[in-house]
Amino acid sequence: MKSSNATKIGHAIWVLTGLMLGGLFGEAGTGLAAEHTWAQKVDMPTARFDHSASVVDGKIYVIAGVAEDMTEAIWPTEVYDPVMDKWTTKSNIPAPRVAHSASVVDGKIYVIGGTESPTVLRSTVLEYDPATDNWTTKTPMPTPRWFLSTNVVDGKIYAIGGLPTINITAGLSTVEEYDPVTDTWTGKANMPLGVWGLCTAVVDGKIYALGGRDPAAKPYVQEYDPATDTWARKSDVPVATGNMGSVALGDKIIVIGGWVHSEERPYTTVQMYDPDTDTWTKEGDAPFLRAAFSASVVNHRIYAIGGTDTFHPLPATSTVYELTVGPPPDLNGDDRVDIDDLIILIEHWGQNEPTCDMRPMPWGDGVVDAADLEVLMSHWGQDTHFIAHWKLDETGGDIAYDSRGKNHAAVMGDPIWQRENGRVDGALQFGGIDDYLAAPFILDPRKQPFSVYAWIKDGAPGQVVLSQQTGVNWLQVDSDGTLMTELAKSGGRTPGVPLYSEAILTDGNWHRIGFVWDGSQRILYVNDIPVALDSQPNLESSKGGLVIGVGKDNQPGTFWSGLIDDIRIYSRALSAAEIEVLAR
Repeated sequence: MKSSNATKIGHAIWVLTGLMLGGLFGEAGTGLAAEHTWAQKVDMPTARFDHSASVVDGKIYVIAGVAEDMTEAIWPTEVYDPVMDKWTTKSNIPAPRVAHSASVVDGKIYVIGGTESPTVLRSTVLEYDPATDNWTTKTPMPTPRWFLSTNVVDGKIYAIGGLPTINITAGLSTVEEYDPVTDTWTGKANMPLGVWGLCTAVVDGKIYALGGRDPAAKPYVQEYDPATDTWARKSDVPVATGNMGSVALGDKIIVIGGWVHSEERPYTTVQMYDPDTDTWTKEGDAPFLRAAFSASVVNHRIYAIGGTDTFHPLPATSTVYELTVGPPPDLNGDDRVDIDDLIILIEHWGQNEPTCDMRPMPWGDGVVDAADLEVLMSHWGQDTHFIAHWKLDETGGDIAYDSRGKNHAAVMGDPIWQRENGRVDGALQFGGIDDYLAAPFILDPRKQPFSVYAWIKDGAPGQVVLSQQTGVNWLQVDSDGTLMTELAKSGGRTPGVPLYSEAILTDGNWHRIGFVWDGSQRILYVNDIPVALDSQPNLESSKGGLVIGVGKDNQPGTFWSGLIDDIRIYSRALSAAEIEVLAR
């Protein structure tokens, strides 16, 4: 017979207290929980596939590639900042390149091999220095090839496999080592089975050559130990794939997408390999078809960039998807991390229970223990639909930090940090001329119900509190000083219209303003009171970044002149009363 809920709470608290006294908690409040979810981010400026991507100082450098059907390689170097969800253009690669590979040593990117046309293979090595935005030519690789893979162990780059001709033939087994310090190449032991279009990943100093084609996809897993210059076969990939994306995350390897060959559609399959046990598991599918793309890891999150979602003639895509992995800390699915979730975790203590096994990343270690408790407690009391929160309590600097950790905003112009003059601790004073905050893409208004609330003071008619680039103004002051929103439906016989209220905002007092869309109605709130409401079955879609303190087009007259404080966004409909409780 199961114990009562009160008894379970008592037991959970007793165990939790024991764990805390035993020193197993560590810095529990500072961790970030892993959520096994995909989120689409802002698109890459240049659509491409068969490019390379390298991470330096938390930014992803996407280099060259091809736009369509291998007919012409392209030049652009574009850099993605995952924190700001923003792209920046850098110096082009000296010569266009496709189906090359790139690796990072000491903060410099080495682009190796590939081709620049359908008839000429390259063995070129090009060094890119992100600090200076300059390119340098280095000693060529001995074996010209494309569709190779490179990876780094102890400061040396290993070039593995690839195609030795322009025509689709058998893959190479060739392995060559490059030393960036001496700018020299050395031949190494051949891979047992030659492939091209493979991926490689490094775990514990060993390189794992995964999949690849010859010419169709192969399930091979081949382990290389640079210390002994030896190879060993490992358990096959469950779904044979080539031209996929692969990363090492923690002590596991994640393989995403790929295809059998380019005459068929790509996979959505996500597979995970554990080198320690030499075992594979299939994970939840990606929400997109993808091959010939790049996969990179920044801050324990995987970024799938570009590629193609179809077969020949292979039009390129510019999409960017972010994957955070692992079960959510909300174990009972009630949208809140609290005592009920703790009870569930304690009930499975010491067991192999995947729904509670959150650490180490990406999918636990087969036992529910103190590491998983740390994750749960780091989110204690949180609403799991709470997706962005700018407290605006900083005392200076050019970043407004999102307390949720994903959506930090860049400070533009010269607004003044008000350490003690906010409605909730500090606030930010906007001057009404050119001050605003630029945040990354947060949500698409059309996709799901959501809520947004903020404290504001002063302002003037026509000025905007929140807007979305390529979208509309979310919260703004009408010409008569009242709250309104331009968030409205799209399509249909009758176009959407703004929602207006009669609530005055420009009286010099603090007001908490809010907009809620529950999937069928839109509601405006002022000071926790609904001030306007109407039926709205959908909203216009937008994937632009969020802008705070100015209208969507940065037009003069829309810049906010006054204080803004404590901006909150939730991916569900919340009344002002619920916000008041959550904000305490």
